Amino acid sequence: MRYEYSSTDKEKFSLHDCRATEVTLIKDQLIFLFPDGFYFDDYSKDWPNTGKAEVVFKIDSMRGITVYQFIESNGQTIRKELTPEHLIDKINEGEWELEFAYRYDGYEEILYTCWIWQKHKSWSCECEIWIGTKEKTIFRWNQPSAEND
Repeated sequence: MRYEYSSTDKEKFSLHDCRATEVTLIKDQLIFLFPDGFYFDDYSKDWPNTGKAEVVFKIDSMRGITVYQFIESNGQTIRKELTPEHLIDKINEGEWELEFAYRYDGYEEILYTCWIWQKHKSWSCECEIWIGTKEKTIFRWNQPSAEND
């Protein structure tokens, strides 16, 4: 899909409280689709405030992608490692939505803490996505529709 705008200025964007409903992993690019958009500082203070949007990460082959799901079991929290493909399949099949909470930038990696939303009990669980990248994050979006004004 083509978008009206594109930027790598991560200081102007936030994915906080925004949900990805589709994910693509093509070669070395991980792409999250946000049908309701994400937050862009130059628009209103609403969250999200863009039109349809996507975020693109160029994956460093040496660092890859690591996904952890945190599941409650018998009063304890269990950390379970998922393959990126498992996460992508669950989202693309409509079984899960991925809500982003916080971003942490490290040396050649980005950590997102997220919530996985499910259509059955337990309804949600926390997860972490470690993205190994040496490149800037690409934010692409469309103007908010007139309906959202």
